[in-house]
Amino acid sequence: MKKIILLVLLGITCSVHAQTKDKIIVTLKEAMDLGVKNRYDMQADKYNIDIAQNDILKSRKAWIPDVKAQGQIQYNTQLQSTLVPGGFLGSSKPQLITMGAKNASIFGLSLKQPVFEPGINSNIKLAKSQQALAQEKNRQSEIRVKIQIATAYFNVLLKRLQRKIASNEEKRYREYMELAQGKYQQGALIENDYLRAQLNHENAKVEEQTVTQDYNLSIDKLKNEINVPAETQLVLADSLNNLNSMGQNAADAFSRAENRTEIKQLKIEQLGNKLTLEKMHRNALPTLSFVANYSEQFLYDDFSYFKNQWWKPFSYVGLQLSIPITSHLKNKNNIREERLKIDQTNLELKQTQSDIHFEIQKALTDLDNAQQNVQSTKSNYNLSQTIYKNQQQQFALGAFQFSDLLDTEKSLHTAEQNYVQAVYDYLVAKINYEKAIGAL
Repeated sequence: MKKIILLVLLGITCSVHAQTKDKIIVTLKEAMDLGVKNRYDMQADKYNIDIAQNDILKSRKAWIPDVKAQGQIQYNTQLQSTLVPGGFLGSSKPQLITMGAKNASIFGLSLKQPVFEPGINSNIKLAKSQQALAQEKNRQSEIRVKIQIATAYFNVLLKRLQRKIASNEEKRYREYMELAQGKYQQGALIENDYLRAQLNHENAKVEEQTVTQDYNLSIDKLKNEINVPAETQLVLADSLNNLNSMGQNAADAFSRAENRTEIKQLKIEQLGNKLTLEKMHRNALPTLSFVANYSEQFLYDDFSYFKNQWWKPFSYVGLQLSIPITSHLKNKNNIREERLKIDQTNLELKQTQSDIHFEIQKALTDLDNAQQNVQSTKSNYNLSQTIYKNQQQQFALGAFQFSDLLDTEKSLHTAEQNYVQAVYDYLVAKINYEKAIGAL
């Protein structure tokens, strides 16, 4: 028994250990797809589509005949008297005669089959439009989640770049400090410059530590957005270089505007308003149904149901016609309301199309500007690295003062921060562009 328990505990330990070693390598698209699949809110939203599909099935089942089993047991404690005028039953005077049975029981089946009921088809069409609307709203939720995941993914790439720059900066200040230490020991540098070199290096170490912490937090944020366990090792397959290689075409961007879920939802709502108006007009039409009934009736003074001679059947078949008379008056305001909604939705659709057109134009401009800024700031950053290496050598040879070296470092730091800001602006512009053209 002890061996079995030991094996179970060992298996659990190995399982936990295996889970902690899980490694996922994801591109941006794979991260978004994984998040849409894993997130509980997305799984919950998909039920709205199933509910809408169920409404279609319910609407179609309105054509199924309505079959009912009915039963009624009525015991008359006091039978009603009936007036018989004079001249009947051998008497010239009116008489009150009590007729009927104390126990009147009826059991039977009834059927009603719609033959012509225009409202049923209208309900089916409306249910289908609601399903299409539910699908688009689910797509809108997917886009919202994908934007959150893309933002978190890009934030990791940005923090990775910041960590790399902070690491390079710490390395530079360490080299400055080592050079300053050598010169100070040789008497070629005053103590205050040497101490300042030490302080700058310590500040750079703190900055690197802070940026590394921010990077780790950004990874945790991305894990949360795609709903994977916190112990999962998440590796990003995309980099800033391959993301920056994307080109955009203005004509293609504007042509894809109709794919935006906001426009599709308004068009579906527009169709729904028209179907509702059509249904209201159809409500004024007559309906025709086939009806049938078969029943067994028991009339007697007591509950002796087993006396078969007192059971008598009756049945009927027929057509039931229903012609609305006052529905025209009742529907008048409802019809006017739906027509107003159609006009309102048309205006909202035009405004949304105009807003999206401007949004795409702005996204194209912002993305183009951001790409140019990334290229120019990256060139400045590379140039600053070259200057840093040259002046470091010159300082080691004594051709530069320490204060001049620090002035150059300020310019280098500015170039780094400008590059980071340009990358950040580009990532934001890229997300806005993908959203504007409905690519997410």
